[in-house]
Parts: sequence; C-alpha cells; structure tokens
Amino acid sequence: MTPQAEIALSDPTLIAPINAAKELFWRQGYDETSIEDVVGATGMNRYALYNAFGGKLELFLAVLENYFVERKNLFLTALSDPQGGPMAAIREVSEYCIIEMTDRGAGCLMCDVAAEVGRYDKAVSERVLSYLEEIRSADEMALTQAEACGELNPAISPKEGAALLIANMLGVGALARNGAGRRELLTLFNSCLRLLGRQGDAQGLQRKRRNPQARTVKQVSN
Repeated sequence: MTPQAEIALSDPTLIAPINAAKELFWRQGYDETSIEDVVGATGMNRYALYNAFGGKLELFLAVLENYFVERKNLFLTALSDPQGGPMAAIREVSEYCIIEMTDRGAGCLMCDVAAEVGRYDKAVSERVLSYLEEIRSADEMALTQAEACGELNPAISPKEGAALLIANMLGVGALARNGAGRRELLTLFNSCLRLLGRQGDAQGLQRKRRNPQARTVKQVSN
C-alpha cells in the first residue's frame, strides 16, 4: 500500500468515500470501473481523489486494506466470544461472508475482484497473497484452539484444516460470483465444517459404536 493510501485510511473523513469505492469495485470489478465512475460514487472530484489517494490503483489498494481490517476484526470478535468457541467463530464469520456474497451476487472482493487485477499488478497480487496467508493463519489459530478443547477431528491437523477452509471459501466465492444460491453455498460450507468437527471423525464414531460403554465411562469419570 502506498504512503498516500495508508494516510487516507487514517483519515476519518475518507472512510465514507473508501466504502463507496469498495461497493463500486465489488459490483463492477476493477477494470470495468472508470475514474468517472469513482467520482460519481464517492462524490469526490478528480483532484481530490488524486490528492487523497494518488490514483485509481492506490484507491483500490486502500479499499482492499479497509476490507481486510473489517474481516480481521469480525473474526477476532467472534473468536473472543466466550459463549461460542473456535468452531462457532469460524462458522459465524464464514456464514456472514457467504450471505454477504450472495446478497451482492458477487464473490469475495479480495479473492475474486482483486485476484483479477493481481494477474498484472504486483502490488495487488502481493496483497491478495498476504490476505490469504493471514486468513489461513487465523483459521489455523482457531483450529488449534478447537483441537485443545476437543472440537477438532483428530484425523485432521489445524494446519491441514486451515488449508481446507481456504480452499472451500475460494470455491464458494467463485460459485457465488457465477450465480450460486445462498442455500447451496451454506450447504457446501457446512459439509466442510462437519468434516473438520468431531462428527467428521468417521473412525472415531465407528469405535464408539463398537464400544457403547466408552461414552458412559467418560461421563462417569467426569
């Protein structure tokens, strides 16, 4: 992100234009959005836009940074809820994103729209890769907590589970961008989450069926 864009994100008077630009880029895509479109959506004239951000690309990078911070805060807030738990946090944030994508009829802003630009712009490509790594790391942290409290399928490591979640969400985003419905995408995600949870441990469930006293012994010992 350029110094100008970084300064812009710290200016509360520019948050509304950044959000307006986010909606525009998300709806139309980067290449299909002209600077005239940006002027109309943000209410800022060309001079003010270039003075605040440096250009269309720099504004887009500020939009991506703003989008990432929103997603990060959403996830950390859900993860810190003592009434939920790590798997509930993953479900809450992922379902929120799926509902948002289907409401817009678009995929993930970072993974779909930005990835298109990233094919020919190094700065955007690096930000997309950084975003995916930070999300993967956050998922792994949550799944490590899930493992510690017995919520994670013992056949899957937190690292493997985090990679699976990223792959699932990329697929969900692509399907959303091509018109898939909310119910279909939530079903797809919930299938992934069941695999990650204890109920996804088919061998463990089979062992419990073979030894029906196991659960009783555990309850008595507690």
